[in-house]
Amino acid sequence: MRAYWISIVSCVLLVLPTENAADGADVQNLVTEMVAIEGQPYGVAKISLPASMSEFLRSERPLTVSDREGRIAYSVTQEIFVAETVAEDAPPIVRRGAQRRRLLGRLEKAIRNLTAEPDDRVAGTELWFLFRGNQPLTLEFSGLTSGELTIRPQAATSPEPHSELLNGWWDAYTTDAIQRLEMTGYPKLVDTYLVTMLARRLSLPLPPELIANSTEPENELKSTLETLLGTERMRNVALTSAAIGPANPSALASLVVPDEPRWNRDQPIDVSPDIVTEPTANHVPPECFYLRFGSFTNYLWFRDLSQLYGGDISSMFSLRGISDQGARRAEDQLGIQLTEISRMLGPTLIEDQAIIGTDLYLSEGASLGVLFKTKNAFLLETSLNSDRIQRANRDSDVTLTNEKIADRPVSLLASEDNRVRSFMAKDGNWVLVTNSRHLVERFYAVADGEQSLGQTAEFRLARQWMPVDRNDSLFAYFSPGMLRGLLGPKYQIELRRRLRAQADINLIRLARLAAANEGNPLETIESLTAAGYLPSGFGLRADGSGPLANGDEILDSQRGRRGSFLPIADVQLTSVSEEEALWYKNRADFFSNNWPEVDPVMIGIERVEGAGDREQLRIHGEIAPFVPGKYGNIAKQLGPPTKTAIQFPSDDLVAIQAHVVSDQLQGTIPPHHLFAGVKDADLPDPEQFDGVLQTYLALRTLPAYLGAWPMPGLLDRLPFRLGQGVEVEPGLNRLIGGLYRYQNEDFSMLSFQQDILIDSLPDLAVADTDDEAQVRLHVQNLTDTELEGWVNGQLYKQASQMSLAGAAFLNRLSTQLRMAPDQAEAMDNWLLAGDLACPLRGTYTFEKTRRGERWVSSAWDSKTALPAAQVPADYQAPMLAWFRGLQANLTQYEDRLVFDATLDTEHQRREKGIPGPAKPTKPIPPAEAPVEKEKVKRRAEL
Repeated sequence: MRAYWISIVSCVLLVLPTENAADGADVQNLVTEMVAIEGQPYGVAKISLPASMSEFLRSERPLTVSDREGRIAYSVTQEIFVAETVAEDAPPIVRRGAQRRRLLGRLEKAIRNLTAEPDDRVAGTELWFLFRGNQPLTLEFSGLTSGELTIRPQAATSPEPHSELLNGWWDAYTTDAIQRLEMTGYPKLVDTYLVTMLARRLSLPLPPELIANSTEPENELKSTLETLLGTERMRNVALTSAAIGPANPSALASLVVPDEPRWNRDQPIDVSPDIVTEPTANHVPPECFYLRFGSFTNYLWFRDLSQLYGGDISSMFSLRGISDQGARRAEDQLGIQLTEISRMLGPTLIEDQAIIGTDLYLSEGASLGVLFKTKNAFLLETSLNSDRIQRANRDSDVTLTNEKIADRPVSLLASEDNRVRSFMAKDGNWVLVTNSRHLVERFYAVADGEQSLGQTAEFRLARQWMPVDRNDSLFAYFSPGMLRGLLGPKYQIELRRRLRAQADINLIRLARLAAANEGNPLETIESLTAAGYLPSGFGLRADGSGPLANGDEILDSQRGRRGSFLPIADVQLTSVSEEEALWYKNRADFFSNNWPEVDPVMIGIERVEGAGDREQLRIHGEIAPFVPGKYGNIAKQLGPPTKTAIQFPSDDLVAIQAHVVSDQLQGTIPPHHLFAGVKDADLPDPEQFDGVLQTYLALRTLPAYLGAWPMPGLLDRLPFRLGQGVEVEPGLNRLIGGLYRYQNEDFSMLSFQQDILIDSLPDLAVADTDDEAQVRLHVQNLTDTELEGWVNGQLYKQASQMSLAGAAFLNRLSTQLRMAPDQAEAMDNWLLAGDLACPLRGTYTFEKTRRGERWVSSAWDSKTALPAAQVPADYQAPMLAWFRGLQANLTQYEDRLVFDATLDTEHQRREKGIPGPAKPTKPIPPAEAPVEKEKVKRRAEL
């Protein structure tokens, strides 16, 4: 035991940083094994280094190798274990410290290595790489160790030694690649391409994990939703499938387009004949979504808010490692530029404004347009035409022509690659600027008498529940026709084809880079395919389209430039392949049998002015008509709507309640309220909820309580009086495991902390409210609370992981494809169709660090060349910068689902030079008087 603790103390001393800790040992003095065997097309080499104590403790420093002649490629390092099993985890106290401090993380590794069985200890590091030629190689090492080393390849006397060494390199290389592919936020295209390309050229097996990435989810609903949302998973499926190669490259689209699902379009809709709809909706095709601002001033508010967060409104809520600038590209494609002059003149020219379209796929190229109701059609048309003429004169690739659509003159501003594609159509006082010819045709069809969105029963029902006189700053309506269109064969099959087209463009660029890295400057698709850099049959698609490579410009033959693809609304789907027909039939059958009704969605946002930069958003959303049966058990768990609500103590920062029903115990439990409150405190880390014991220990520290009213009685029905425990004092019992339970005639409450129950009881009450709901959520302003620090810390961890992933991607370009720093920096946009952005608000740069020359972020700790282990004092997560409180309700009726929320915000517009919001019509009213509470008796009265 004494020797054990001496070893631990020694580890502590060795882990502590010293002045020379960053100096790598000379590789000449460390190599224990070195072998290199010639081969075609590559030789294979392996170099082994020992795990001395000092080297082991610096294991976070990667080992990199290069050669002067550029003959080595595809290097990888891995730790050597005497046995194939991983050492047992360190004691829990050490693990917990490792989650919080990098220093203890290194200490844990040292302790684990010292206390493991001899056969389980890390024995050293192996460096593997491929090389060309048979002349001696002069290697240069950096990172974990430094110096130069000369290795002389040996000629193989038989195929076995080379084959055995090649398989060892492949095991190490694919293991490392799969680990990278599992990193949060890591762009997967480089590793996916390299593994599939090398497997093909060297006749090596693909790892099962990568093969699994090439298949779609078996759940039809999940797969459909992921396709519609354009999730990263579906992009990776398309990329991996294309990189592996088509199973049947000769298959052509020779079958008729399959039928859409058997939709139930006969839902009874009861709408008052006196419902008023806005005139703009009567000029919108019924298969479109409809985002109405109501005025140019409201549009400026929404656009300025988007610009405050980099042009992407979703960046207010989520962390992004890639900024694709989809909204900016859409504006540029439409040729609508917002200048200071247009900001001033807009309110005098535009009476109403809406964005309409059939989809919002901004990353690839959406089908949308902007519809204006003008106050002066001549002046607005003149202003827009002036901007269009200037754009055509400024860009030689852009032309301005006049076309005739539906026997009406239409202006077309366009480039061959669809980077610019803008139709301008006019009907009386309404002007439509869109990237879709089909939308123009449908716009005029409505003008000629076909049914409009505003005339449909579903839209009139929406205006019955959300009247026009609400004067929302933004009204969003997603029509059943638009949603059915997204699920129809045209959209589903074309979305799949577009993902494949994007993947093909990426693969050509990567293939060129890989060939150049190996000294083969190949450019054409044919030469890259013949050399194995692209799979056989590459680019041969069922619809006859394919990639076109002309110098640095790579386009899709039918869709144009990536990011500005031809709008799906304009795609002519005339035939499908056998595989596509079967794939879509399965999807259509699922919706016919399980989801025959499509429920329209409507959202209204009203903004209310506050002091300074304060602004309150009042959000009202509905799904109506609503058919709850197809939503499964979730919709069945809620009880009937009720005006009764639990009133929480004022020190509950987060409070949630739900009116629920239960089919447990033969349905003898009546509808009841479940509620929970969380106090201000530094909460346990999510990693602590790992395993039964650790979860229990974490729950004991949680400053929260759970309650029910009236008592559902589940605890009382447990055998052996397990739910009643031992009485601590009247009304308060201690259960097994240290859980406390309070109960009176109505309430039943649980908490691991007795004081929280006692302090909360006087302010808990049941009261009547003015609104019906089943679920209610309240989150207070978190500013200057411990909970804010906890949330900030969790979001910082996510941002740090994504920042590491971004740097790892750039390092991959530098090490595997031998790209110079300036090339890698430019290539990320070329490959990712967006800018690689550090979520920690830093800038990626290539630096010489204690971990070797590598890509780092300016937001990282300069000493460790890693994100700081503790949250920097000046770091604030994006959402916490503006969030000032939330009150939300959810109500499920028999025929509609209603969501109401009041979101308090504070945006730092003035500090960032963004104009303040246009003043809404009314200020935030003073807070209402609190509802009188029926307080629960104090503990002292029990």
